[in-house]
Amino acid sequence: MNDTLIHACEMFLIPTTILFVVLALAPTEELKQLISTLGLLISVVWIFRILFWTGVLTSIDFAVTFTLALIFLAAWAVVLYGHSRRWRLTDRS
Repeated sequence: MNDTLIHACEMFLIPTTILFVVLALAPTEELKQLISTLGLLISVVWIFRILFWTGVLTSIDFAVTFTLALIFLAAWAVVLYGHSRRWRLTDRS
């Protein structure tokens, strides 16, 4: 991997990691849903950044970074769904 690609991935991995920690510490479902939404948006931006990369990415670099971004996108989508559903269920009771 080239250094530019590594720094670009770090630019998204660090905020995502911080958001996972904040998610674990959030006291309310509303806040957890907001944090999950932010994480999902960061993952979407990361995917767009990879897709529209102007430099030359080797096929393996593209595959690794795109797969990593998709894993985070799926994780944030599952977390967002879970906390949204839990928030709705707690509002009804």
